[in-house]
Amino acid sequence: MQTSAAETGVYGAPGKDWLIEGHGVDPDIVVDKLPPATHEGSDAQLQASIDLLQQELKANPYSVLQDPSYPNKSFQHTR
Repeated sequence: MQTSAAETGVYGAPGKDWLIEGHGVDPDIVVDKLPPATHEGSDAQLQASIDLLQQELKANPYSVLQDPSYPNKSFQHTR
């Protein structure tokens, strides 16, 4: 097996555009992470995630599943 580091960009199907590298995934919610707040220990992205999850839980509550009873794995030993 041989490995190498990319030296040029990557392109799609023949005759199509070059693929953009380093873009990543677009966020569902855009959150500004302000440096002063981050320096003070605040995490705007985490707080936005928590707020969204709390809204989702209020809109779509769920019940906690109960554990099933344990199976009986014993057996009668006969000689």
